[in-house]
Amino acid sequence: MKMATPMYSSWCEILCTQIEANLKIALGLLPDKTKFCAVVKADAYGHGIANVMPIIQRNNVRYVGITSNAEAQAVRDTGYKGNLLRLRATTRDEAEAALLFQVQEQVGSLEGALELASVRRNGSTPANYHLSLNAGGMSRDGLELSSLKGKEVCQRIVDLLGPHIIGVSTHFPSNLPEELEASIARYHKDVDWVTANTSLQRENLLVHAGSTLTLVSSCNPYTDMMRCGAVMYGIVKPELGFKTTMTVKARIISLGEFPAGSTIGYDRATVLNEDKRLATVSLGYANGYLRRFAGLSSVLVQGRKQPVLGKISMNTIVVDVSDLTGVALGEEVVVFGSQQSAEITTQMAEASSGTIMADLYTDWGQRNPRVVKHTQNVSKKETLII
Repeated sequence: MKMATPMYSSWCEILCTQIEANLKIALGLLPDKTKFCAVVKADAYGHGIANVMPIIQRNNVRYVGITSNAEAQAVRDTGYKGNLLRLRATTRDEAEAALLFQVQEQVGSLEGALELASVRRNGSTPANYHLSLNAGGMSRDGLELSSLKGKEVCQRIVDLLGPHIIGVSTHFPSNLPEELEASIARYHKDVDWVTANTSLQRENLLVHAGSTLTLVSSCNPYTDMMRCGAVMYGIVKPELGFKTTMTVKARIISLGEFPAGSTIGYDRATVLNEDKRLATVSLGYANGYLRRFAGLSSVLVQGRKQPVLGKISMNTIVVDVSDLTGVALGEEVVVFGSQQSAEITTQMAEASSGTIMADLYTDWGQRNPRVVKHTQNVSKKETLII
């Protein structure tokens, strides 16, 4: 850990207080008797597992979702003793290495079950498994039971791993109300088939499905647990009180006066039709500020939206500051988030980038230093680099 210093040309401020506020709202939205699995894959959506796990533990969340063994280790390194679930299929070697971290694995194919069964026969501590069903959904790594072959495979998986299967899961491909209701019905039909035609008993299983978008929909999935990530990071439903949890900042590193007719950036992408004062800002596509942003985005300088001109370079962008006074070298620029009364919102970022906020968060948070804010008052000196 190091104190925040000007050595960072661009950085992400992680708003821990807001992550916790979002989590509390999400827990309040859960259907009665439904558990919450906090998803921290992609290094907690770019926010840092080490930063998010203390919040999860304070709020007594007993299931955490990860994808990689490195994430599993990062979670355990925070002292978390609860359940750790991998949210994808795995290989034998990966599962064997994960025994150290007590990772519960998903299995949705005979090939996968055979691999996992061989791990148990190696004399290691047995892992627990969750049977992953496709249920007419993502066609990714779940078992499809609509065919006779799928049903036969299911029975063989249970024969191989049955005593250690503690859960049944699926992932809904759409959260549009009509499609979601149909997916929920189909999933429960499949679960009923499994418990009627194998040795698995419903009362011994954790049946889980539903993501952030399911949680904030009007549909109850009638599951024992829902697995949610995006909701903790304020990506959805601001009308419910969820707020974004990351601010992306950089600095002004150059100022200049340029006459009408000057061209800006590679390929002379922008031509000035009048004299302009331009600022160069210290981030670019190497920091996750996509080339797609060119000609479509603004940043905040002195609490005002200022247009980004020309193509995005690897480490710099050019901003029009002609209508501002007193702009100085080293001044903070907000690329995403709030400054004074202005804001670059989720909707603006998604519209400019052509992608979703989860994509941007994970990119920004893993390409830039993270400055952790443990209070909403960012003027307080409680900032650490993690």
